[in-house]
Amino acid sequence: MDRAGVDRRSSQLDEIAEALPQRSSALSRLFLTRTSVCVSRTEVGVMRNLRAGARRITELAAEERVTQPAVTLLVNRLAERGWVERIPDPSDGRAVLVSLTPAGGEAFERLRAEYRALLHEEMASLDDAEVETLASAVEILDKLIARLTERGT
Repeated sequence: MDRAGVDRRSSQLDEIAEALPQRSSALSRLFLTRTSVCVSRTEVGVMRNLRAGARRITELAAEERVTQPAVTLLVNRLAERGWVERIPDPSDGRAVLVSLTPAGGEAFERLRAEYRALLHEEMASLDDAEVETLASAVEILDKLIARLTERGT
């Protein structure tokens, strides 16, 4: 590849690196303004994490990159809605775990269904080539996420 090609590729990589988080955030914001379930992005993240199993507040704070007091307030709000509960930690009697309740699981699934419906409706207007491009982009993003995750461990 010649110097101009290298510079063009480098410029494209910079643009993509900046654009991906912005576009992802924009999609999340748009969706959350249209959903029937009133939640914040951080609440959705906590609920997603809890689908994999109960967690300590400190773990949730680390996973969501927010302070422990902020997660405690968030968990309190989710608990008031009946979506999470605190349970004793079987490995440490002094600690508690936060667990998703069945109602919380249903709320999360409703969010997922509404998100899919919103995007499906909009993507239905795309032509076949654009849909194939998006499908390829998802596969590429999955690979990128896996590599970045591996580096972080």
